[in-house]
Amino acid sequence: MSDDVYKFDLTGQTFKRDPFPTFRDMRAIGPLVTNRLPIVGQITFATTYEAATKLLKQADGFSVELSRAGNSRFGLLLKLLPGGIKLLSKNMLQQDDPEHRRLRQLVDGAFRRQEISGLETAIERIALELMQKLKASDDGDLVQHVARDLPLAVISEMLGLPPEDRDKFHNWMAVMTDVSSVISIFKIMPALNKIIAYMRGVIEQRRLEPRDDLISALVLAEEEGDQLSDDEIVSMVFLLFAAGHETTTHLISGGTLALLQNKEQMERLFAAPSLLPSAVDELLRFVSPVQMTKPRFVVEDCEFMGRSFKRGQMLMALLASANSDEAAFDAPDQLELSRQPNRHLAFGAGPHFCLGAWLARKEMEIYLGVLMREMPDVKLAIGEDEVRWTKRGGMRALRSLPLMG
Repeated sequence: MSDDVYKFDLTGQTFKRDPFPTFRDMRAIGPLVTNRLPIVGQITFATTYEAATKLLKQADGFSVELSRAGNSRFGLLLKLLPGGIKLLSKNMLQQDDPEHRRLRQLVDGAFRRQEISGLETAIERIALELMQKLKASDDGDLVQHVARDLPLAVISEMLGLPPEDRDKFHNWMAVMTDVSSVISIFKIMPALNKIIAYMRGVIEQRRLEPRDDLISALVLAEEEGDQLSDDEIVSMVFLLFAAGHETTTHLISGGTLALLQNKEQMERLFAAPSLLPSAVDELLRFVSPVQMTKPRFVVEDCEFMGRSFKRGQMLMALLASANSDEAAFDAPDQLELSRQPNRHLAFGAGPHFCLGAWLARKEMEIYLGVLMREMPDVKLAIGEDEVRWTKRGGMRALRSLPLMG
C-alpha cells in the first residue's frame, strides 16, 4: 500500500464535470491515498467503499474533535478563529461520544415532534411557487430560482422564522458560503455576528412564548433532565441551515443536470413517477453533492487498513469515490434510477449519519414531481460544455443551470 503523497486535482472543471476517472485512479493506488490540498495540506482519503465505511463506523482511535488529537497545525488555526466561529463549531458534527450522543438524542427528539405530513404539504407549496418563479424569469437559472431557495425556505418554515425576516436571514447565510480561505473566514464575521444575535433573540422569545416550530422544540427538548443550552441551540440552527440546505441545493441542480445528460433515464422517470424514491437515492449516489466528510484525527498511533498512522494525522472518507466503487456497485459510472440495492454513502455512515437525510430525500422527491408536472419538456438552455462548477473543495456544486421548456 502506497505511502506516497499525490496531488490529485479535486476542484478543477475537468474533475467536477466528470469525477469518475479521478476516483478510479485513486482507488487503483489503494483504499487509502494521501493527497495534498490547498490550505489543509496533507490528508489521507479513504477511497473505497470498504475503507470509507470502516473509517466512519470506527470510533476507537479516531476523533472528530481536534483537541483530542494534538494536531498542532490545526490547533493553531483553531486558536486564531474569532469567537463566533468557535461557538458555531461546537455542534454535534464536531463532537465525539458521549457528548455527540447527548446532543443527537436531544435534537432527534425535537425533529420527531415535527409534523411530517404537514411539512410535505409545505414543501410542495414552496416548490411550486419557486418553479413558477423560474418559468417567469429571464435567465431560467435553476440554481438561483429553485435549488438554493427551496431548502432555505423549508428549513425557515420548520424553524418558524417570521416570513418578513427570511430574506434578511437568507442574505446573511449566502455570505457564509465562501469559506475557501483563512481570510474569507474573517470576511464573513459581520454576517455571522448578525445571525448569532438574531438567533439569540428568537430563542429568548420562544422560551417566553413557545410555538409549534423547531426552534421551540429545541428550546423545550429534554432527555433525562438534560436540555440544550442557548449556545448549543444557536450552533444547531446554524448547522441545520449550513449543512441542511447545501446538500439539497446541489442535489437538486446536479441531479437535474444528470437527468438531462441521461435522457433515456429521465424519460423513464417522467413516464413512471413510482420510480421517484429509488431515483432520488441513485441521484444521491451518482452526484454525491457532499464529496467528502469532515476529517477524523488519529488520537493515538495506530494501524488502519494496513497502514500506520501517527497521532494528529488526518483521514477523510471520500464519499464520492466510495459511491463509485466497482466493488460495491455494478457499472457505478452509469445512472440507473431503478438501482437496487443502493447502499450509498451520500449521507455518511455510523454515529454521524446525516440527521436531515429524510428531509433531503423528501425535498428532492417533491421537487422532481413538480418538475415533471410543470416542465415536462425541460432541457438545457446552454450547451453542456458551457456548464460551470464552483471550485469549492468537498462539494460538487453548479454555479448556475439555465433551463428552458
